Amino acid sequence: FRPLFAALPVLMLATPALAQKVDPKIKAEFDKTDANKDGFLTRAEIDARVARMDVGKNKMPPGKAKAISGAWFNTADANHDGKVSPTEMQGLFRALASRYDTNRDGVVSLDERTAARAAVIGPQAGAKAPAGR
Repeated sequence: FRPLFAALPVLMLATPALAQKVDPKIKAEFDKTDANKDGFLTRAEIDARVARMDVGKNKMPPGKAKAISGAWFNTADANHDGKVSPTEMQGLFRALASRYDTNRDGVVSLDERTAARAAVIGPQAGAKAPAGR
């Protein structure tokens, strides 16, 4: 789960003029997921990546992982060609960053990140939201 939100602060600084230039951090995450190295992500590659993600001290439950990967893939595949390009992945991450920057200051703070995480996977038992950034 962490990689999905790790790049959000960087993305807030990106400008629309850079839409075709993929941020190196996003490209690195893309390359880790692109198992067959064809330059596109398939639904199977997304499913496998999400299934490997840790949620706190635990693995994500398989049903939740499948739902998240399905939603991620369907949203990222902007042209509906059945695969996700690096540019499409960056577009999704920019949209997520914009959505979770609730005070519109150009930064996804720790509080905003915690709220985003809770919205996706639910609050963790006993977890307290961090104060500040």
